[in-house]
Amino acid sequence: MGKYGYARVSTSRQQTDNQVTDLLREGVPETQIVTETVSGATAWKSRPALKRLVRRLQAGDTLTVVKLDRLGRNALDVLTLIDVLKKREISVRILNLGIDTAGAGGKLFLLLLAGFAEFERNIIRERVLSGLETAKAKGIRLGRKPTLTEEDIAQARRLKAQGLSAREVAKLLHVSKMTAWRAMNS
Repeated sequence: MGKYGYARVSTSRQQTDNQVTDLLREGVPETQIVTETVSGATAWKSRPALKRLVRRLQAGDTLTVVKLDRLGRNALDVLTLIDVLKKREISVRILNLGIDTAGAGGKLFLLLLAGFAEFERNIIRERVLSGLETAKAKGIRLGRKPTLTEEDIAQARRLKAQGLSAREVAKLLHVSKMTAWRAMNS
């Protein structure tokens, strides 16, 4: 049942000294405090020091942070991290909120965080759909670029009418047999 701490700042102009002091005051041994300089917008799996720390933690351990935003700014990403730790029976303490995910208040906090994460997912989804609709309205073709041009498709149809097989048309057009078949039958 080890105590571990994580302190993060976004830029090299900032320092983790205040966070480390708070973690030490909470009884986290200095040798078990990990510090990192990386943006809070970076997913937890893309932060080398945090990722190593998470791998090191074992059931019964506690990960302590001074503020929730030290774990990240994206509610969905933070919830994913906390969920990974919870499944491994590792609790998370957030000092400025007075929350420990092992207790009843912590469980309520996780439910609220899950609600915010779902809200965030829905907002992102709405923005993506809106962007797609706007692009379609502007006549922008979405998806993968077509392998064959309209001329190639017309040629494939003519070759089919001449009795060539999909395999033969594919060789002539330098595409897969299935692409040739679709062009011949579209």
